[in-house]
Amino acid sequence: MVSTQTINETETFRIEIVSSSDDNTSIIDCIGSIDVHAEAVLDQMAQSAHDYKTNIHLDFKNVERVNSMGLSLLLKLFDIWETAGKKVNVLNLNRMTSMLFKITGLGRFMEGGSGKKGKSSSVDPVAAPFNAGNQSEKQAETKPSANATMKFIANLQTGQQLSGWYMFNTFLQRKLEKAIHLEQPKLGEDLAHMQTDILFSKPFDACTLIQKNGFVPLARPTTEVDEVVILMREDDDRDLKDLKKPKVVTASQNSFVYILGRSLCDENDMDSESFDYTFAGNEIKALQMMLRKQADVLFILKKTYDGLSSFARGSTRVVDESETNFAFHLFCAAPYVADSHASFQDVLLSMHNDEQGQQILKDIEIDGWCKPEEGELQMLKLLFNQYVKL
Repeated sequence: MVSTQTINETETFRIEIVSSSDDNTSIIDCIGSIDVHAEAVLDQMAQSAHDYKTNIHLDFKNVERVNSMGLSLLLKLFDIWETAGKKVNVLNLNRMTSMLFKITGLGRFMEGGSGKKGKSSSVDPVAAPFNAGNQSEKQAETKPSANATMKFIANLQTGQQLSGWYMFNTFLQRKLEKAIHLEQPKLGEDLAHMQTDILFSKPFDACTLIQKNGFVPLARPTTEVDEVVILMREDDDRDLKDLKKPKVVTASQNSFVYILGRSLCDENDMDSESFDYTFAGNEIKALQMMLRKQADVLFILKKTYDGLSSFARGSTRVVDESETNFAFHLFCAAPYVADSHASFQDVLLSMHNDEQGQQILKDIEIDGWCKPEEGELQMLKLLFNQYVKL
């Protein structure tokens, strides 16, 4: 390597072509964050495929983070390069990016990867439609509420949000001039099989309704993503790696928390497949089981952990946590209320401009709403289809 040349950049992402003594290899330094703002740079790299040599090495040592949209754009780029006969090798990924590459099937592009397509790589997260299945079947499975009042289910991330969500429901009724009834599910209740017209829910619960019943994702929190914390008891002085076959408790097997918790352990050179798992039904029960010494380790949503009482937090210690910027809660609506989709979305996206809306956002602990990018939805779908059975 003897010189570098910057060929394109955005405010958050740029690349530099690094000269190489190997006539068959192009080396590209990637610098910054790979997210939706990197799209222009990555598109140009795709259009310049034939300008690169047979082997393309992407150096990620200066990449700060890669989110779900960034992964979607990278997969699209890699597919174009492979079609053009290029061999792609990604070097120097940080721990979180390495983990996301592996669980989404992009691990084959990592240094030392097998070079073979994983099962998830057959899904194009950009081109494939997010809603799957037969539309007539969806319509048969999703029926409007029996009366004129719409049913709204909100899966709270913390108990302190409850009053705020009732205010949110009132706000929606006033803005939309519709009768809407907020229903709070019981702890551990399966939202994917509950009858509702609109809902705010965890990533995989929302994915189930989107794919099985044709629900439409309208908005997501602007800055908040779902992250995972791995906990042990404060009075347990063992290290996570000291546990040969730990008893692990978490709320559900079909959840992002479970998948990410296992992946964190695997990235610590542990064999998460050998763990003894218990699925408690909800995160509070899971926490209680660990505190009662019925389990050694707990996988829990970071938002839930942050909302625990000082006593509960004082009785636990964090042994690992994620910073993936990958998954998020979704606000969705049933397909049969299609005439209201745009209205719902408009109300949500403009809440931060309304004085009352600002206070409600504060009460439900959300900074604001944004429209989910298609690419990030497709990556969520890819992960969901790889790990969850409907």
